[in-house]
Amino acid sequence: MTKAKTLRRWRPLQIGIIGTGHMGGMLARAFAQTATDDIYIYNRSRPKADAVAASFPNIIVCDDWRSLIARANTAFLCTKAADGINLATQMAPYLNSEHMLVTTISTIDLDRWRDLTPATPVKLIPSLTQTANKGVMLLSYPRHMPVELQQQLESRLSQIGKPFTIDEGQVRVCSDLASCGPAFLATICRAWSQAAAQTASVDRATAEQLIREMLIGLAALLESGMQFEDVIEQISIPGGVTECGIRSMEDLPQNLFARVHAETARHATRGHRPPIGDSVVSPRQ
Repeated sequence: MTKAKTLRRWRPLQIGIIGTGHMGGMLARAFAQTATDDIYIYNRSRPKADAVAASFPNIIVCDDWRSLIARANTAFLCTKAADGINLATQMAPYLNSEHMLVTTISTIDLDRWRDLTPATPVKLIPSLTQTANKGVMLLSYPRHMPVELQQQLESRLSQIGKPFTIDEGQVRVCSDLASCGPAFLATICRAWSQAAAQTASVDRATAEQLIREMLIGLAALLESGMQFEDVIEQISIPGGVTECGIRSMEDLPQNLFARVHAETARHATRGHRPPIGDSVVSPRQ
């Protein structure tokens, strides 16, 4: 008689966040806003952690990382790369295979994390858009990670954004699009408002307001199911002003973003963090 397979029951995720800089703090607030369970945080500068917890009764500040991982089976490591390696090395004796180590450090391979700690490592690239419970959160998983555990993590993350799984080799370009993207587009929009103001037809404040409302409307169209090509086709009438404006751009946008991807890749290979990573991937503690 064949024995029935025993399904492993994973414990409910109990979240702890190590490092409450820009992204660690944002994640703590977002998690606290979308659930009633306690969120544990630790920062080497206690006042920073206290400031994050000030408005949320379900954010608990821990005195050290040991007390955090004693309470949380899912630790989000949101530090600089060097600090993260040192911490993971110190934490290793206190971790086991029941722990999940979710790191926002994009420059260290998952295999390296597996060598450093017995915990299951996951790479997470969040975005500032999670402040509004919107936007994509990039996830890379190690080989042979149980599907049930992935689903459990994604279910929790889906409350503050949209989890999107990628291969580890795609992290750099996908980070440019999803995580750095808001800053890149905001830079373009800022330049556009300046150019509009230089025509002397509108002031910069008016230009920024119009661009902002246009972006909100465009996002609504895309959310309704329209594609970029649909937007272009429906607005651009043959021989009209829009077509003329698009023609004036020619290959400028494609060349611009090809350069952006090349620069961020070059920066990453030098061992530095991506530009937006100063606040997204590896925030200062």
